[in-house]
Amino acid sequence: MKDNSEMDFKEASKRFVAVFGEREPLIRPVGVKLIPKGRGREVEVPKGTRSIEEYQGVPWCEAVRIAATKGEVVVITKENVGCPAAAIALGLVDQYQKEPLGGKRKYTDLMAEPAAPADFTNGLVYACKDSGNMQFALFGNDDTGRYETLGAALKAVSGMKAIQPAIMDAAVAYQAENLDLDLKPDVVILALKPKQALLAIQGYNFLSGNRFEMSTIGIRGVCADLTAQPFIEQKLNGSLFCLGARALGGWEGNLLGLGMPYSIFQQMVSGMERSATGFPYKAYPE
Repeated sequence: MKDNSEMDFKEASKRFVAVFGEREPLIRPVGVKLIPKGRGREVEVPKGTRSIEEYQGVPWCEAVRIAATKGEVVVITKENVGCPAAAIALGLVDQYQKEPLGGKRKYTDLMAEPAAPADFTNGLVYACKDSGNMQFALFGNDDTGRYETLGAALKAVSGMKAIQPAIMDAAVAYQAENLDLDLKPDVVILALKPKQALLAIQGYNFLSGNRFEMSTIGIRGVCADLTAQPFIEQKLNGSLFCLGARALGGWEGNLLGLGMPYSIFQQMVSGMERSATGFPYKAYPE
């Protein structure tokens, strides 16, 4: 068996799934590759299962779900991303861009008028009622917004990690088995039931004894909590997903998410294997 540092993503994914046993259906790990802008980049944008145009308006949270549950390779760019908040978090657009993204966008299509990235950054979308910007409401005239005051919205936004300035050309979500290229992910995202997440955390901490600290707020659950934050901080993080991930992205209510750099995923898999007799998964009730 290879050392954890030598595991490629395909082997690490197989070994992760194997720890749970065949009786436990598992949503497969999703690799995330962030492709920087520039001619001299080492990795080109891979070909998706469908064209970029066919994924028009798909939010990043839904792209990750499609990759996890359907096995598709989903390529998201500023041209097709369905949520400006995700475009900001993933570094695809400038957070202070004043023009709406244009075209079909699943999130802003719910609004009477589409919000620009700057409207998200400045808290106007999340405090649409308090700021007097009900054109950005998602649920009609009774929508309270996501925060009661503009101040609360700005405080919340300040804690949402984002890859800024906008240095990324694309974000790719894929399963290891379904990408022809041997592409090392920048981030690995896991969608797990609580008891599955428990085993994953126990395995990771088996090697170090470190406590797992989760930073989440119920907004930008996949794009910020599970992608941008692990990428920027190079740490494991978790999320309960968010309004967009649940209502638009289609993530089921019995799942939560873990996001981490690939090196931490390798450590997690190794720790889960080495602690299998100390944390026997079959002992965990349904």
